[in-house]
Amino acid sequence: MGIQDRRYNRSGDYGEGGGFGRAFRRIFVEGDNFFGWSFPLFTVPSWLPGIRGIHVRVHFLYILIAAAELIGSVRRDSLGFPFAAAMMATLFVMVLLHEFGHCLACRWVGGEADRVLMWPLGGLAYCRPPMRWKPALMTTLGGPAVNLLLWPVLGGVLIAIGASWQEVVFFNPFDPRITLAGAWFDNYGRVWLWSAYYMNLVLLAFNMLLPMFPMDCGRVVQELLWAKLGYKKSMTIAVNLGLVVAVGLAVFAIMFQQSRLIGIALFGGITCFNERQRLALIEDQPAWAYDTDKGFAGFGDDPVSASQEKAYKAALKRQQKEQEVQREVDRILDKIRDKGMQSLTGREKSILKEATERGQGRS
Repeated sequence: MGIQDRRYNRSGDYGEGGGFGRAFRRIFVEGDNFFGWSFPLFTVPSWLPGIRGIHVRVHFLYILIAAAELIGSVRRDSLGFPFAAAMMATLFVMVLLHEFGHCLACRWVGGEADRVLMWPLGGLAYCRPPMRWKPALMTTLGGPAVNLLLWPVLGGVLIAIGASWQEVVFFNPFDPRITLAGAWFDNYGRVWLWSAYYMNLVLLAFNMLLPMFPMDCGRVVQELLWAKLGYKKSMTIAVNLGLVVAVGLAVFAIMFQQSRLIGIALFGGITCFNERQRLALIEDQPAWAYDTDKGFAGFGDDPVSASQEKAYKAALKRQQKEQEVQREVDRILDKIRDKGMQSLTGREKSILKEATERGQGRS
């Protein structure tokens, strides 16, 4: 999330109002943002260098739906509450590892990643890679790479405890119940391990087979096109494709009565539509979309003109300045979260005000 997406100077946001109001706003960091309606869970400790300092939050809808699922597991004729809780915890960890993969890859390519939000339709990693197609692509692929690594690990454990290659490891993905009905699944431990193996494959396939935003496949399509067509044209193609996929997924979900897929289709469609609206507000090739790592060559194959040289220098300077401002704003926001608005100096308040005005000008 860039600085233009945040509001800094709303009265009462931090440290103002009554005690209950301050406590409420400390929990819900962005009270007017749907994705800000979340609770802090933990911060990754410093002994994990690749992802240290990342704040993990849980959306309140995730908590409500998880509670409803657990209550329902008690009333259904199923494996019961303990197994349902174990599977939900396993899915939570797998999704979280997937998002950490995005964050780790983003930091590895020189970007910034500071937050992960867990919510009912999966996870959202707040990553800001350098605005070029290669770093963006590496950041996107970091999540599925985690699931790809877990695949042989979990499969190897299944083989080690006696599972069959033909019946357990390589199974019919369209009807997993046939696999679970086998004689090998004679205790909860085996059922849990295979279910974890199955869920990991579902996460991998789901993210890499649906070419719509915010799924990883949609981003991969856009980033590969970006290398050939430029940022805006690639985004236009990707979001239009995503809208078509969202409609198709919604029809499929309605036909087969898959309520969760309906939610995903709706969310994907809204995300693609919002991206399409945002594209209408930017120029054909914004300065930050040039590949400044290549120097003048980042502007294409044509001979470099004086205007291109000037544009390159301006783009590089603007890019560096925005990164410095972003780091300073993030530091100030962390200070507000920990100590309240009253702890800010005059200079820090001025920085937040300028960032707000700049963001409003871009909106």
